[in-house]
Amino acid sequence: MSDTLDTDMIRLIRLTGYRETEIEAAREQNTTDWERIQLAVKEHNRFINMGEKHTRQKAVQDPVHGAILLEPWELDIISTWEMLRLRYVRQLGPAHLVYPGATHTRFEHCIGTNFLAQKSIRVVNYCDDLDTACFLPFSRLLDDYHQKLFRAAALLHDVGHPPTSHTIEYALHAWAGLDHLDLGEYLILNSGLTDVIKQNDIEPIQVVDIFRRRSTDPIMKLLSEFLDHPLDIDKTDYLIRDAHFSGVQLGIFPAERVMLTNRVVRNREGQYIRAFMLKAIHSLEALILSRNWMFSDLYLHHAVRLAEALISKATYFRLKEEGLSKNECIGLFTRMTDGDLFRWLEGSEIGFVKEYAARIRYRKLFKVVLSRPLASFEKSTYEHFQEMLHNIPKLVEAEDELSDEPGSVVIDIVIPTLGEKTLGKIPLLVGGENGFDIVNLDETQEGRPLMHILTQQARTIPSVRVYADSTIAEKVHRRFDRRFPVSDVPTHREEEYDLTEY
Repeated sequence: MSDTLDTDMIRLIRLTGYRETEIEAAREQNTTDWERIQLAVKEHNRFINMGEKHTRQKAVQDPVHGAILLEPWELDIISTWEMLRLRYVRQLGPAHLVYPGATHTRFEHCIGTNFLAQKSIRVVNYCDDLDTACFLPFSRLLDDYHQKLFRAAALLHDVGHPPTSHTIEYALHAWAGLDHLDLGEYLILNSGLTDVIKQNDIEPIQVVDIFRRRSTDPIMKLLSEFLDHPLDIDKTDYLIRDAHFSGVQLGIFPAERVMLTNRVVRNREGQYIRAFMLKAIHSLEALILSRNWMFSDLYLHHAVRLAEALISKATYFRLKEEGLSKNECIGLFTRMTDGDLFRWLEGSEIGFVKEYAARIRYRKLFKVVLSRPLASFEKSTYEHFQEMLHNIPKLVEAEDELSDEPGSVVIDIVIPTLGEKTLGKIPLLVGGENGFDIVNLDETQEGRPLMHILTQQARTIPSVRVYADSTIAEKVHRRFDRRFPVSDVPTHREEEYDLTEY
């Protein structure tokens, strides 16, 4: 990605907040604006150079995991401007409008994920030969550099999150083809963070290779498994953390038990994989069901989804209004905090964009006009809704058909990743003293009840919701029924669902 971008231009955009054309004009004409840009860069560098490199360990007190011990190089990383920005990016975007305690940040989550990487190194066991079933400490499989790389990747996996986290990724991807992994990759390879990583004897590209799953090295692929897996340490931390701060206690599960029953084994093809002891089945059930309950009670809460939709739609139209280039999107959205985003939206000349930002500020949200399961529509209608998941213009076109005033209706297509396909392939170790066999969760008698629940949820939870002011609710309801009639023969084939990660 970086080969096609102007890294020097992006650096100036990130440090000053200026537009690309403004910087080019100032540089060519060498005006006072160019002096102002240079002064801003100089002032930024002055603050960056104020601190010194850390020389000793420190403990960070975390409300979820307790004391987290960080090495000097980890403290150097979290002290970079790129990581410090995450202190002002809420983990759950606007969810605090519904759950007032949900104000925790991506910064806290990154440190928590790093803690779980440290813990995995300490408590997980591995086995090279399933026939002998001889388990050794995981720390013997990873050399010092791989342990350091694992901890660094865990710390940096979310460094690229734009303001309000996942909330505006739909808009950013629709406009510029970017997501938080793209922004994170750029920062790790092309910013002040890059220098700090290198100074601490870590290869930045290898950090990216882990969360991009690009390496063919068996150990590197294994580290990717820990950070990108149906039950990875990233999900483990955010489920516990989101439950703790939101107060949704359904998200609590025995994380300690899950980690202690996790094993690393070399399969028959010679690859290292994560697997779980069969005796962990009830702990795994608790984790999986807790995750799905969190979807129903928190992540898919109608007011949370509406607030996210308002911010996402406003961001898309503000991007369109400004006509931001890819350089500008990378530069500005790796600079912005949540507060910066809302100030940017409030500066729009588009009426409903300004109104959406104000509705969030004053918590004056639309009401639910109707909610229908996707399985109740004909296949062609369902496919049309599915297209809207990846095409904002199509979504806006459908919204405009339901009302005479632009921006007065919001359609939300709810198709969460519940994991009935991926979770069923989680490897379990079945056997005893004379060796183990690897069996997928969905192939075991013990896993069938759980798979049945997940399949049922995948059929019933996907839905379409329509939001508007109560004054036009009846009109919107009628127009929706005419435009998207319900089928006489409901569709229940779960293979049709193309699930998208939250």
